[in-house]
Amino acid sequence: MEYVYEKNTKECNVTYHRTRTGPNWFRVFYKNSACIRYTPKDVGRVFGIAKFTPSVNEIRDWCYQMVDKYESKGESDGESSECTDKDG
Repeated sequence: MEYVYEKNTKECNVTYHRTRTGPNWFRVFYKNSACIRYTPKDVGRVFGIAKFTPSVNEIRDWCYQMVDKYESKGESDGESSECTDKDG
């Protein structure tokens, strides 16, 4: 599933991708380069020195909203402990 930031332009485009398997991710197009980033903090880093401008702050806030809305709170790396040997 793909969710597009509503203020995208031809020069700057951010899209959130949800996957059935694997981590969800953001596709960021900026300065004729497309990048895949997994966290809102990393999305802000794509913009370099412009990362503190109001428009990038809005993009980062939107990214945090997408993560809060669609990331499962129960997911963790150690969740598959049922397959481990409990006898030692």
